[in-house]
Amino acid sequence: MLFGFLLVLPLMLIIITGNLLYRYGFFHDSDVKTLTKTLYWIILPALLFRATFTSGREIFSNGGLLAAVNATYLLTAVAAWALAAFIFHRGQRKRVAVSIMTSIRANNMYIGFPVVEMALGEAGLAQASIYFAISIVFFQIISISGAEIALCGSLSWKGIKKVFKSLSRNPLLLACIAGMLLSMAGVPSLPKFLDETLKLTSGAATAVALLALGASLDLSGVSHILRVFTITWEDDVMRYAVNPAIMLFFVKLFHVPVLLAQVTVLITAMPAAVNCFILAKEMGMDEEYCANVVAATTILGAIAIPVWTVVLGIA
Repeated sequence: MLFGFLLVLPLMLIIITGNLLYRYGFFHDSDVKTLTKTLYWIILPALLFRATFTSGREIFSNGGLLAAVNATYLLTAVAAWALAAFIFHRGQRKRVAVSIMTSIRANNMYIGFPVVEMALGEAGLAQASIYFAISIVFFQIISISGAEIALCGSLSWKGIKKVFKSLSRNPLLLACIAGMLLSMAGVPSLPKFLDETLKLTSGAATAVALLALGASLDLSGVSHILRVFTITWEDDVMRYAVNPAIMLFFVKLFHVPVLLAQVTVLITAMPAAVNCFILAKEMGMDEEYCANVVAATTILGAIAIPVWTVVLGIA
């Protein structure tokens, strides 16, 4: 448990630093937007391309992981819908949609990758890239489609086309595909100058991601934070208990290799993704409630992530 806490502590300190820099005027909205844009279009694609190229040939030999993640996404979406629609958010379609989306969409890039790197080093990052490459398409489709069904009562052809159009422009997905194709083509290694360039670029991912995340959260007062917990607790439980537990069950059921299974469950046990708020706003969900879920789960990560490192035997 102490290892897990010490693992998360540096991340939380950087998040708090980003929040303070924003609150006291060092960062402005335009600065945060620039940070996230640089992260999304430059730094994270560099990290994923390099990691996926290194482990690309292993991706197609992990059918068990493919089955595990998709079974988890589907079962989580159904569980989140049932609990939200019939118990916690009855008659509130916009919140039901948020519940489905946040139950699946963990912050696997901005916090998940840094946690894995600190806990398991380069070996962990290589496994994380396999997870990401295998899961990203269905991760996007199931989370967004599930939310749309809850919001509208049905899945429209327009909604399906929108999901695939978004995927075709996703630099993270494109970086994974490029890395895999190059690796499968038999290219033995990247030129040293290019590899070092990508390594240096991707090395900025952790700090930039956490600073941007901190600047995006409203942590202005204890009373506000306590209120956020009281109104979002059911979705916090879905995010930190139900979804990772389902993933743990399926990675064991499908005999996913131990290190890959540990990384997969650990990445699953992350706060709700910050981009959930952006999607909620664009799709007409309850964006204010979604922002509260993101804030609450991010703060709770200081407790939940160490617990999961103990459960997974990571020390």
